[in-house]
Amino acid sequence: MSPDILSMSRVVRIADDAYEIATGYAPTLSEGIRVMDALIRELRGKGSSSNDPKEIERMIRNAVRDEIESVVYRG
Repeated sequence: MSPDILSMSRVVRIADDAYEIATGYAPTLSEGIRVMDALIRELRGKGSSSNDPKEIERMIRNAVRDEIESVVYRG
């Protein structure tokens, strides 16, 4: 079942910080949630241990890269 990006289905209230986090991953709230979901599924699919130092390092590097990109592209 693929999401129809043009359809509006719900009106919800979320905390301002949650909105900022989601829109840090994509331009819209819906797209940000989809990106975060994809990242979570990717990590779960790898079956990685949360104590694996290499995995923790990769996650930190990705988070820092995402933050830098969001600052650069949003100006």
